[in-house]
Amino acid sequence: MKPLPLILGLLICAACADIPELEGSEGPALRKAPYPKLIPLSEALGPPADPVSEAAEVEEDLNARAEALTERADALQNAEIN
Repeated sequence: MKPLPLILGLLICAACADIPELEGSEGPALRKAPYPKLIPLSEALGPPADPVSEAAEVEEDLNARAEALTERADALQNAEIN
């Protein structure tokens, strides 16, 4: 099936949608509110993370998980089945 009829059908359906107007929907308190104070992005995000130390932490966590899974697999392999 060619995608053109499907796309045209979707466009026709989208054209029939009743989208409400947003103009004038805000209340008077919102219209009179002051513009928010803008702050630098560096202040909002905080200090940058050190990728080397984060990578070391992730590597330690992954190694610990791998060892735990290996021990668990060994225990399952050596378990006696009744």
